[in-house]
Amino acid sequence: MEPKSPSIVVVGSLNVDHTLRVPRIPAPGETLTSSSMLTCFGGKGANQAVAAARAGGRVAMIGCVGVDDFGTRYIEALKAEGIDTSGISRSEAPTGSAFIAVDDAGENSIIVNPGANHAITPADIENQAERIRGADALLLQLECPLPVVRRAAEIAREAGVKVILNPSPLSEAFLADRFDVDVLIVNEGEATKITPNRDLKEARCAQLIITRGAESTLSLTEAGVAEFAPPKVTPVDTVGAGDTFAGAFAVSGDISFANGAGALATLKAGAQPSIPTRSEIEAFISR
Repeated sequence: MEPKSPSIVVVGSLNVDHTLRVPRIPAPGETLTSSSMLTCFGGKGANQAVAAARAGGRVAMIGCVGVDDFGTRYIEALKAEGIDTSGISRSEAPTGSAFIAVDDAGENSIIVNPGANHAITPADIENQAERIRGADALLLQLECPLPVVRRAAEIAREAGVKVILNPSPLSEAFLADRFDVDVLIVNEGEATKITPNRDLKEARCAQLIITRGAESTLSLTEAGVAEFAPPKVTPVDTVGAGDTFAGAFAVSGDISFANGAGALATLKAGAQPSIPTRSEIEAFISR
């Protein structure tokens, strides 16, 4: 009998992404002409939920969208991914949105309008406490209000549920008011701000994972430092690659698997359209 798929609860953001292809990221005051635009579903929370679901997890999403058409369509899209959407509330605030410029090298610049993502409250998290307590892992980011993220982490840790935090976008509020988690997933810039000396006690986690683009991903635990080289690819669009890594890791606990998922996500445009399935990841990393 195959082992039961892990249960992952994601508390986080849901945005509609508007991605524009440009020859380079515009400088202040500069106007550029886009060669194309792609509108698709995104937001770090929902991206990670979709990544976890496609990687084989049983996923429930807790968040907030507007009562607008985007919100309705988003919930239906997540249901189509097999994600439990009963924890998603609706707000008079518009569904969150992001405006993304992607240059010819695949690098990006992003402006986010939080909208309904900032309408979620700690009380909403209390209403979903049993769902969190029943999970194998809780996956968090920082596109929702910090008190919401903190309360979800507290509920999970009190119940012995593994807490994985991707503290992005990194804020001064989080740096000043951190809380304990099991796994912290950061890029190099975030790692330097959180713990310049890469100290687990300072980072307030048991495992610190540092993604470094094309360079080896680092895993720091009390046992020491391990390096995991990601597959070599030529990126088309890096939007959502970090979220894909986080979602795949939450399901597998395997950095090599997550590296493969993140690398595959750079080969297509758009955050969620580029997220690979478990079979695609396994085939890719076994080459």
